[in-house]
Order: sequence, then structure tokens, then C-alpha cells
Amino acid sequence: MSSEHAPSSAAWAVGKALCIVSAVAYGLLTGLIDILDPHHLGNPDWPGHARFHLLWQISAGALGALASIYLFWTATPRTVERVRTGAFLGALHIGGFILAAVFTSAAGAEFDAGGRVLLGFLPPNMLHLGTSAALLFAGVSLCHKKGAAT
Repeated sequence: MSSEHAPSSAAWAVGKALCIVSAVAYGLLTGLIDILDPHHLGNPDWPGHARFHLLWQISAGALGALASIYLFWTATPRTVERVRTGAFLGALHIGGFILAAVFTSAAGAEFDAGGRVLLGFLPPNMLHLGTSAALLFAGVSLCHKKGAAT
């Protein structure tokens, strides 16, 4: 007899919703911001090859997010591995941002071309991706099977 049971239907629904909101934020909203922000894709000072690489990154992030959204949307308590797979895709995307953040100084890169910070110290993209990671973690946690009460 298994000592685990499925999460409540409310926890499952909220967990899936948090995962979907996270994927929209890290994969679709980030791409939209990069397209619309004059410091990014539309920056006339950037070489065409640099814009190509950014467009590639935006496309890969959006496609990964769409795949995750599909997996989250279609997951059931019996197919919880869909949530895990979608979360893994999201973690790869967010992890890429974290890795880039670690090497920002070494690459001579900047967190924000306009030098924008929130609260006097926090680059907006760190808040954006950090919130996305927290939503993803919370959503996955709510979707996991729970141990039986003792």
C-alpha cells in the first residue's frame, strides 16, 4: 500500500496555474520585453549578428515556454511527470539566465542597458526571472504527491 496520495484538487489547480504563469513570464513576457525595449532587438547600434543571436534566444525561450505550458495544461495527477518535464524546461531557461548573471562581469556585459534598478540595487530582469523561478517552484511543490498523514 502506497504511503503517498495525490494533492487536493485545489492544490493541483493552483499549482498548475502557478507553473503556467511562470512559463508565460519567463518565456513569453521576457521575449516581448526584449522585442519592444529599444535597448534590445530594435537597437540600431547593435550589429545585425547580435540581433540575430537575441532573436534566436527569444525564439528558443518562447518555444520552450510553449512546450512547458502545453505540458502543464495537459497534466493530471496521474501524469505528474508532465509537470516535472515542463518545470525542467523552465529550470533550463531560468538557469541560463543565472549562468549569464554569474559571468556578466567576465563578459563585459550589463544587466540592463539603461542602468535601471529597483529599490536602488535590483536590476528588473533579476526580479522578473527570480519571481518566475519562485512561481515555478511553488507550482511544482503544490503538484507533487504528498506523504500520508501519520
